[in-house]
Parts: sequence; structure tokens; C-alpha cells
Amino acid sequence: MMKKINNEHLVHFRSEFNRINQEAGKKQFLTYYLIAAHPGCTFKDMLKLRDFTRKELKIEPEQVQIFTPLPSTYSALMYYTEMNPFTGEKIFVEKDLINKQKQKDLIVPDSSRKRT
Repeated sequence: MMKKINNEHLVHFRSEFNRINQEAGKKQFLTYYLIAAHPGCTFKDMLKLRDFTRKELKIEPEQVQIFTPLPSTYSALMYYTEMNPFTGEKIFVEKDLINKQKQKDLIVPDSSRKRT
């Protein structure tokens, strides 16, 4: 629902990024911006993301943002209407704060206890 490219493109980009850095003798790192509870995102989707980050990216993220609807975005439109604006189909939107946190906790265990 975020209109992002598929995971294979990210894996390929990361591979090229690492290769170029190694050839240049640099130690640079990628930072991934991960979001939980985006409209259309289910607990099952977060399990897939967790598996992808661990198995393919070989990372255990320390930060995941919980989706916040921003004005004038398709994501906000999806959040409030619970519909895909391009197809008109009804979509799942997690609005319960506890369940949003549970989605986040799948990627960053115990993140609710780390907040200050």
C-alpha cells in the first residue's frame, strides 16, 4: 500500500552499495526507515518484514516508527477512509494503539519498555 519497490530491488541495491564501499575502502552503512501499522499492514505483514530484515538484510532494527497519518497524503486518505484510493476496495487499518505497538514489537522486541 506504500507503493514501494519490491524486496529484491532493496537487496540488489544493498549489495551494490556494499560492493562500491568495499572497492572504495569506505565503511558506510545503510539506515532503513521501517514503519509499523501503515494502512493495509497486518500482523502477518509485520512477521514477513521481521523475517526479511533478519534473513535477507541480516539486521535487527533498533527503531521502527508507528504510522502517523499526515495531511494531504494517500496514506492519510487510506487511514481515515479504510479504502484503497486507487481501487475503491476496503482495506484493513489498525487503529488500536495496543495492536499498533504489537506490530512494532515484532520488529523491535520490548520497544514499548524502551520509550522514555
